[in-house]
Amino acid sequence: MNKDKSYSVSQVSKLTGVSVKTLHHYDEKGLLVPLRQQSNGYRAYSQKHLVKLQQILIYRELDFSLQEIKLLLTSKEEELLDTLSQQKQLLIERQQTLAKMINSIEVTMDCI
Repeated sequence: MNKDKSYSVSQVSKLTGVSVKTLHHYDEKGLLVPLRQQSNGYRAYSQKHLVKLQQILIYRELDFSLQEIKLLLTSKEEELLDTLSQQKQLLIERQQTLAKMINSIEVTMDCI
């Protein structure tokens, strides 16, 4: 993708799989505020916006709220690392719980 190219809301939606409605919502919440084209007022996204959107999507996948994401996007490196370390620990615990559940199901299936 061209660094200087700008993308419309519909183009970003098609590129990322994020709905136009969600992009508008992120704009309203101040998470992903696009540039405004002076001629028509339409939203325009740059390559930097796409990178930021990718970060937002990753944080959403990690179950962060939009408010938490907004703080993460503006936090210092140390704070970000601390928060992500905590989230990693929670995911490891969830993974262990799921592994136990899978094992339990396998034992039950073997008994049937």
